[in-house]
Amino acid sequence: MKTVMSPWSRWSPRTLLPASLAMPLAAALLLSGCASTPNTAEVMAQQADAQIELAKLRDKEARAEYNDQSVYLGLINRMQTEGMYFASLAHIDAFQQKFGSNPSLLAMRADALRETGQDDAALQAYRDLLGTDRAARAHHGIGLVLGRQGDFMRAAGELRQAVSMEPVNPQYSSDLGYALMRGGALQDARVPVMQALELDAANPRLISNAVVWLWASGKRAEANAMMQRAAMQEPTRAAIRKEADRVSRAAQVRDKTAPRGAQAVALNAGVKP
Repeated sequence: MKTVMSPWSRWSPRTLLPASLAMPLAAALLLSGCASTPNTAEVMAQQADAQIELAKLRDKEARAEYNDQSVYLGLINRMQTEGMYFASLAHIDAFQQKFGSNPSLLAMRADALRETGQDDAALQAYRDLLGTDRAARAHHGIGLVLGRQGDFMRAAGELRQAVSMEPVNPQYSSDLGYALMRGGALQDARVPVMQALELDAANPRLISNAVVWLWASGKRAEANAMMQRAAMQEPTRAAIRKEADRVSRAAQVRDKTAPRGAQAVALNAGVKP
């Protein structure tokens, strides 16, 4: 089971054909050519013609796809799903030159800017979406950028806005819970973390967040049982325990500083602490 511990650090590996497989395949093709019919030149010419026709067909299909706005948007979205955010930025620019902008395209642009490490540009792009029907996604994106910068409590504020707009989005709830945990607000994180888990109980990352919360909260037996049910491998379990220890330390720091903060508020309000 593969688990991504932090919603602010993602990597999508591309699958390539190993050289050990590619070489025998090439050799087999060469050998098959040697055993062909005597009129090899004619066969090769026919194959070349077929390849040319196939290339023309593919080019025609590609141009048709890029001329259809909804299909082109789908292609850009697929690029981002596969982790090709740099490439998606180029296609977003091409789409914008040809068809203009729309909230869906601008949201994908903001996500691409975030995923390519252009935080300032991403924040501005998300803010431009706050007055559109993509406002929840914008708050979520701003929260992810702030969380990556280590400002977890401000991130939680943005993510809470996203959750309030889309209460049944498990990703938003999980990311809110994670930000609260990293900010030391361990008990505040319980509801969004468990809510996300129940909304999408098969999602590995949501399961991991729930296990982190359980472990950091001292519920080790429940955490181990959940890891067992999810068939987590030991490297994943070790990473979760390490993350839970970090959350626990953040909670301890917050607990130590909270009484002083509460006392200051009480004094400013004219109330005896």
